[in-house]
Amino acid sequence: MKSEKLLEEIKSKIDIVEFISDYVHLKKSGQNYKGLCPFHSEKTPSFMVSQAKQIFHCFGCGVGGDVVSFFIKHEHLTFPEAIRYMAKKAGIKITEFKADKEISEKRERILQLNEEAMKFFIKELNNSHKALAYLKGRGINTESLEKFCLGYASDERDSLFRHMKKAGYSDSALKEAGLIVVDGNGHRDAFRRRIIFPILNLKDDVIAFGGRVMDNSLPKYINSPETEVFKKGETLFAINLAKDEIRKKDYTIIVEGYLDAILCHQYGFRNTVAPLGTALTSRHLQKLKLLSKKVVLVFDSDQAGIAAARRSLAILCENNFKAKVLLLPEGEDPDSFLRKNGSHAFKQLFSHAMSMTEFLMNTSKGDKTDIVKESLSNIALMKDMIIADELLGELADRSRIHESVLRSELEKIRKKSVLHGAEAMKTAKKVANREECLLLSAVIAFPEKAGSVLSKLNLDDLSDKTVRSVFYKIKMLSGDLNTDSLLNMADEAERTLITEFSIKPGFDLEHVDRNIDDCLQTLQQRQFEERKNLAEESGDVTLMDSLLKEKRRLTKRVTT
Repeated sequence: MKSEKLLEEIKSKIDIVEFISDYVHLKKSGQNYKGLCPFHSEKTPSFMVSQAKQIFHCFGCGVGGDVVSFFIKHEHLTFPEAIRYMAKKAGIKITEFKADKEISEKRERILQLNEEAMKFFIKELNNSHKALAYLKGRGINTESLEKFCLGYASDERDSLFRHMKKAGYSDSALKEAGLIVVDGNGHRDAFRRRIIFPILNLKDDVIAFGGRVMDNSLPKYINSPETEVFKKGETLFAINLAKDEIRKKDYTIIVEGYLDAILCHQYGFRNTVAPLGTALTSRHLQKLKLLSKKVVLVFDSDQAGIAAARRSLAILCENNFKAKVLLLPEGEDPDSFLRKNGSHAFKQLFSHAMSMTEFLMNTSKGDKTDIVKESLSNIALMKDMIIADELLGELADRSRIHESVLRSELEKIRKKSVLHGAEAMKTAKKVANREECLLLSAVIAFPEKAGSVLSKLNLDDLSDKTVRSVFYKIKMLSGDLNTDSLLNMADEAERTLITEFSIKPGFDLEHVDRNIDDCLQTLQQRQFEERKNLAEESGDVTLMDSLLKEKRRLTKRVTT
């Protein structure tokens, strides 16, 4: 089955409103449905879904598309992954769909290998009194052993390798999955003498493993190498178990280690996740923001913990998260504190979690001016003006510096930002190209007008490259123009325009012909002025005479 045909069939069988309602609370709004955008933080709904056109568009952040592109963006999936899932949901059997087939098969192979390896590690744990005693000594109960699928890799050189070979897997596939390594003595297991922590994604696929020693030998922790299914810098341990609780409580607890996360879950704090020995990254937060945009960072109170928290704050602000920091009593981590004091005491600590401003005020060694500047630099990273304003107000209260002074300093920082400058240019460009946008909007709303508009429009003269590119695609589609076919050909920037104009044309639909004529005349006059200026600069008398005659024709057309 060709991908275009498969897409059409999927979209014909899955209603976009019903599908998105599983992720966003939608309310009827005129002919469309409205809700809070899942892709950026907002308090006033700007996310629109058109059931008639089977598209969505957010007028806050600009993202838009069809039901498939929504699922890809929401779940951070590849196109083949999304298609396979949605085809199955729609009851469509895929027979000939070959998009990225080689990569897809490689991913499936690694996932199968990991699933089999996890079962082997679990069996090994159940046969090891030493490993079970270690985990019991660390406070891990039987329920947590099963819930987190904990396992054990023995001291044998190649026990996993031999097991997997008997199961029919090749040497190359095992190496590809990161389960074995090759040294001077041949093949050996990548994990030995370690407690094994399977790492699962949001869909409960086993994508990798973490291993911890039971003594003081180094390295204490190792992880699977990166593969087609595993990227360390974007993976969070326990997110598969925490996702529902994060949505329910509307915040995520972020701790540092596997055992910290497991003990938090065991003691009732089931909205807890942990990075895999790395600092928090934007890629981590891209996954978390689909669940909630509030976090509580739990760190040790030593200098290393404080420094790690400070580094995390900048990346959290850049991704528009509301963050609090909980510093544990000296010498404690969540694992040790929970085992000593229990869940009630740990819950009480959360009442002492500090906001970003409070944390910087309480832990920074610099003077007040330095602390305020650091806070303002973080706030300047935020694109969500509502959250930024809340933080600025708190900074004014705690620093006792007038808010107007802080706001002035914040604007200075923002003006120096490249991002701020780029956004200003983008806005100015959109205003300058209003007529081009309106023409495109008219053609999208009334496909039958495309031929007439294209006959009067020189596409190479259009100044907005995205508008120009969409018009060329419309020209390619000729008489087969419809929103679905256009979206299938479009890139992300083009989809943003198409979905925005489909839901909100920007003009009175009853007067479409008048709007088209007005836009064409304005564009012709603007292009005339540009050519005239060029002729004047070059001193081309012949061209000037020709342009003068053209101006008379334009003037006559406007007055008649």
